[in-house]
Amino acid sequence: MHKDPRLWTAVVIMAGAAWLIGNALIPARPPAVAKEAIPVIRYVCRKSGEVFSLPLTGDVLNHPTTGQPTLVPAVFDKKSKKWRPGPPLEVMHQKGLLRPAS
Repeated sequence: MHKDPRLWTAVVIMAGAAWLIGNALIPARPPAVAKEAIPVIRYVCRKSGEVFSLPLTGDVLNHPTTGQPTLVPAVFDKKSKKWRPGPPLEVMHQKGLLRPAS
């Protein structure tokens, strides 16, 4: 093996320079989905009935205060004029029930 410290110093400097130049020339990858593209929908707490407008990220979300997984996508009940827990997201999407919160 080469025991000359100058060689290894040069190798380390070249590798560092290549890394810095590579990072400067190659832009960072954008996120898979822009935050603006994620719709905000209504979620309702199954325990308290509280309604939240949150980004659509899943079927069941954690309550912001309690941390418990009690928030589910909501649908508006026209008879009672209240938000209530809706069916699973896939069913809501098929039936056209997913509408962004305004």
